[in-house]
Amino acid sequence: MSAVLALAIGTIVRRSAPAVAIVIVVIFVPYLLATQPQQDNGSTAVEEWLLRITPAAAASVQQAIPRFYQLVAIYRVNDGYYPLAPWAGLAVECAWAAAALALASFLLRRRDA
Repeated sequence: MSAVLALAIGTIVRRSAPAVAIVIVVIFVPYLLATQPQQDNGSTAVEEWLLRITPAAAASVQQAIPRFYQLVAIYRVNDGYYPLAPWAGLAVECAWAAAALALASFLLRRRDA
């Protein structure tokens, strides 16, 4: 889905360098902001919002990997905890890709008609 999102953004922008920069900002920057080490305990509301609403929610697919729960773990984003279920996170990224693809299709028909 990241590739479809990148294709749609490339079609919207119509330039390769800004499209690559926008895709990096849209996909990776929210994830990096959400996974910054915190000095307080637990995750903040901003981290959870970034991982629920932005395309970085697709990183929740990592939760589908079985873990050994007999080990002591603190449930923070840095420790592999995400606020969404794996399929829900993937659905968020699919929704972003579908919206971007719809906008790209509309703009492509309007510009090149």
